[in-house]
Amino acid sequence: MRAAVITKINQPWELKTLPDPHPQPGQVVIKIHASGMCGTDLHVHHGHFGLTPPIVAGHEPVGEIVELGAGVTDLRVGDRVGVHWNQKGCGRCRTCQSGNQYACAKVQTWMQLGGGNSELMLAWASGCALIPEGLAYEPAAPIFCAGYTVMSGLRNADPKPGERVAVLGLGGLGHLALQFSRALGLETWAITGQPNKTAELKSMGAHEVLSAGKEPGTAMRDAGGFDVILSTTNSAVQIASALGGLREGGRMVNMGVADAPIAVNPMLLMMGQRQLRGSSQDERRDLVEALELVASGKVKPMIEVYPLVQVNEVRARLEAGQVRYRAVLTHA
Repeated sequence: MRAAVITKINQPWELKTLPDPHPQPGQVVIKIHASGMCGTDLHVHHGHFGLTPPIVAGHEPVGEIVELGAGVTDLRVGDRVGVHWNQKGCGRCRTCQSGNQYACAKVQTWMQLGGGNSELMLAWASGCALIPEGLAYEPAAPIFCAGYTVMSGLRNADPKPGERVAVLGLGGLGHLALQFSRALGLETWAITGQPNKTAELKSMGAHEVLSAGKEPGTAMRDAGGFDVILSTTNSAVQIASALGGLREGGRMVNMGVADAPIAVNPMLLMMGQRQLRGSSQDERRDLVEALELVASGKVKPMIEVYPLVQVNEVRARLEAGQVRYRAVLTHA
């Protein structure tokens, strides 16, 4: 099989021919049709995960099952699936026995089996989710990381009918959070430092677009405050400021990797029963719900599509902040 391989940290990825994978019991082999590129791929490229090359990255893979390992009964050859990050827990710890294998300390991921920047990918059957009928591979790919993450964040914010939601950080994750919130019928505001994005954000479903600059908390408070803030920005300064935009009883859910420690005013949280929560990919149902909203047309991932042979060009664009929302590699 052909794959984009990280042979050295911080060096261009190489297209190589690798042996075809074969499934062990409980595993499947997937013919990859598309795989999304994420900011986390840059962390892998720079060696932040401590993985030893050669590495095949890619954790937003979608494709068609071509081979089943022994004991796989829920999936079939020909099924259209994607693979999420945490695929299989140890099965024996208290976390797994409680039904939360995705949070197992010994969870199996693409880092053990190989990622989706390849023609074929090995995955645990438990890490695969069916792609809804009619949903193309390219828009489905980003949902297996970005979409899953923000849908879990939205659900973990526990929004109530009539509450007001703000989305801070309108990039690859935030533009999906904005659309998911609106699709669930919540009053949703986009908080941005780029006034020229107003029309685009409204076309995605924002009820209002608030130009906030470097102090979003002040602008959000002046606009009446928010019950829920979904934050995907990596700016620690903006995250700390945004807390000031919460109403009493408000919840801010952080889903971005901050560029520095976050300086939180504990009085702000204590006086008013405000909460700062962290969230990543949580319940499997969050992924299923996200996929269904995309398949229904209520949510539209904004993607740039490239062939796998341009993987280094795409990585460079991502590093430079030039990708408009999400990039997807296709495996023709």
